[in-house]
Amino acid sequence: MFNLKELANNKDFYLKMFERKGYFLAKEFTNFLFYYDDYKKTLIIDENDRNKLNDLSKKIPKNPNLKLEAKKLSSKIKKNSENKRNLFEKVINIVSSFPNIPFDDIPIGKNEKDNKIILEKKVKNHKTNEIFHLDILKQKKLILEEEAIFISGRRHVIYQDKAAQVIFALERLMLDFSIQKSYKMIDSPLIVNEKVLYNTAQLPKFKDDLFELKNKQFLIPTAEVPLTNLVANKIVDQKQLPLKYCSFTNCFRKEVASAGKDTKGIIRLHQFRKVEIVKIGKKVDLENDFKEMIDLIKELLDQFDISYRLVNLCTGDLSFASKKTIDFEIWFPGQKRYREISSLSIIGDFQARRMNARFIDDKTKEKEYLYTYNGSALAIDRLFAAIVENYYQKDQSILIPKVLQKYLPFNKF
Repeated sequence: MFNLKELANNKDFYLKMFERKGYFLAKEFTNFLFYYDDYKKTLIIDENDRNKLNDLSKKIPKNPNLKLEAKKLSSKIKKNSENKRNLFEKVINIVSSFPNIPFDDIPIGKNEKDNKIILEKKVKNHKTNEIFHLDILKQKKLILEEEAIFISGRRHVIYQDKAAQVIFALERLMLDFSIQKSYKMIDSPLIVNEKVLYNTAQLPKFKDDLFELKNKQFLIPTAEVPLTNLVANKIVDQKQLPLKYCSFTNCFRKEVASAGKDTKGIIRLHQFRKVEIVKIGKKVDLENDFKEMIDLIKELLDQFDISYRLVNLCTGDLSFASKKTIDFEIWFPGQKRYREISSLSIIGDFQARRMNARFIDDKTKEKEYLYTYNGSALAIDRLFAAIVENYYQKDQSILIPKVLQKYLPFNKF
């Protein structure tokens, strides 16, 4: 969401920024300006009429004949207030379709081909020409593929035996690591209402990708939704900032936009596991807050001794709500490519404006909107797939990474 006055006064700038992200919204912007202008007029009329009514109220004791005029004016104010609400609703509905604008230093591009690699870290035992993780898991009978399809449908997975134990160990490791870095663990709900999805900008844009239940409730696409909404409609004490939350949840997405992609394996599932980290802070601390999150994921990935790289997403590959995103991509030798394992984003005040989340600046005593950040630490299923491909041995066993061994009663499976 935006400052409406600033948005209206800077049409060319915002349309240019929207186009950088692949959104061509000239018609929508014209509609916004039309309704916003009408809305401002109703504000002026409302203020003038209320001032007149106050003056009449003061005069009525001496001149009772003014009661009828006051009654008519009250009726007019009521009617205008309803018109004002309707116009504001139209304005917000239009503006809700406008994406967050990228920072000026984001690489300009149309898609992932224009993203910029900013760091690549290859380990000594960087593997090539290995076997696809799904083939390994099926050969070792570590997943129940047919049963998953029968029970839930395609793009679902059921782990069994030691694979299930490794998945559980990864979940504990990710949470333990985040907690050690001072992220407060939250047991997030898996069902949320449409208002909180609007607050984090999943709605209305991405409704088709969500699993909708009854009564305008949805399964969460990410724990970012409930975690960020912990500050909705609140004024947070500045001394508490930054707030740092982590949560392990199952996440649910229809993956409509990726139909036909990654249909094999456990890379893109309708139900997947993830530890999410969310940070809520101040604009002035932007660089330090984001750097801390990047350093956290680096440190976490370094412990797995698997090659990875950092990618600065171009404008056209940024998500709807993001101002800047750094993707961490881990090496998959069976696919001979890097795949996203974590995506860290600066959202800025885009979500905070939608959910009216603020703090009072100690120096200026003014209410300011909070800055929000989010990312994965990490995507569990994808990390498991990467471990399977990178730690697969000639004797057909899979070694357990050292960092994970303390969570398991076996060192290979």
